Amino acid sequence: MSQDLNAELSRQYETCIEQVRTIAALDPAKGAVDWDQYTCTSANEFALDVAMAWAGAHPQHEALDAYRAIMDGVPVELESVHRSATRTRHITYGLTSFGRVLQCIEAMLVGRFEPHTPGGIIPDQD
Repeated sequence: MSQDLNAELSRQYETCIEQVRTIAALDPAKGAVDWDQYTCTSANEFALDVAMAWAGAHPQHEALDAYRAIMDGVPVELESVHRSATRTRHITYGLTSFGRVLQCIEAMLVGRFEPHTPGGIIPDQD
């Protein structure tokens, strides 16, 4: 893996961790300004940034395929979050989405990310 990609993925990883901390600190009883920015929109933007960085270093792959491999692994449907519009549902989506982005970054860093593999991550052979 190129040093540039490794540095970018490491930077994205640390930034994602900060976002998870922000989301975890939200109180669903109180709400927050731009609440969905911390949860839904932000996670999707991070997934796209990570996918584009990875695809840039792997020109045989499309960024959209990498993005789909990342976000298709999120167990909560984004549309269900928008339909319910509860703060708890937004927090759940945000945490699971960022968790999935982090999982994929870890796989990318060790060479186990493959967007055409079911789930996007090549299983560990241990």
